[in-house]
This record gives sequence, structure tokens and C-alpha cells, in this order.
Amino acid sequence: MIHEVYVFASAMASGLTAGFLYDLIRMKRKAHKTKTAMSVFEDIAFWVIASILVFVTAYISNQGEIRMYFIIAVLAGVVFYYAFLSHWVILILTFILKITLKPFILLFRLLTPFFNLISKFLKDKAEKTGEKLHIARLKANRRLKSVKHIIKKV
Repeated sequence: MIHEVYVFASAMASGLTAGFLYDLIRMKRKAHKTKTAMSVFEDIAFWVIASILVFVTAYISNQGEIRMYFIIAVLAGVVFYYAFLSHWVILILTFILKITLKPFILLFRLLTPFFNLISKFLKDKAEKTGEKLHIARLKANRRLKSVKHIIKKV
């Protein structure tokens, strides 16, 4: 009896984990719109990972035997996750991401004007250098023509 409870709890935990993994994909899709081909790839990757997770859980907890109560436990874990935990997990992960990214966003906003100035300065210098190179090339072509002219006369 204890073994069956352990197997049921393990299967339910794998269902919870699969739900969490899908929430990560959902958050990524909300943050960054993905094209259809990428969505298909993400879905296939999710199902491959979820399948591996369930089968590894079955192998570790029940010597690879998958019975009906195991499947029911996995589904119960997914349903429990989406019914009671998903909303809170998304809120917590969003909060953590905002706290983690806020210093980088602030740093980016502070450094953007500085990099714009450097970019403008380098662009101006490149234009002036390009003009000087163009003039030098024209002078070199004139000298080369005069040298060619002298060589033809000789």
C-alpha cells in the first residue's frame, strides 16, 4: 500500500512539473510573440520533455510499470497545478523577472545617451575620414595618370 502511495505521489509530482514547464513556455510566448514554426517546435520540445519526465518517473518509482492509477495521478497533478498553483507561480516568476531585469533596464537607459554620443562622434569621424580617403584616392589617380603619361612618352 505504501508503495502505491509513493508511485501515486511521484506521478502527481511529474504532472505538477509538466504543468510548470508549460507555464514557462506560456510566459515566454506572452513576453515574446513567436511565429507558428517556432510555436510548433516549442510544443514538440515540451511534449518530448514531458514524456521523458513521465517515463523516467515511472521507471524510478515503479520499475517502469505504467498503470491506470499512474496516468490518473499525472493528469491529477496537471489539473491541480492549473487549478490552484499556476496563477501564483506566474505572479511570482513575473515578480522575480522584473526584479532581476530592472537593474539591467536602468543601466541600459542610463548608458543609451552615452552610446548615442559615441556613435555620432564615430560616425562623424568616419565621414570625414571617408572624405579624406576619397580626396587622397583622386590625387593618387592623377599622379598615376601623369606617371603613365611620362612612361608612354619614354
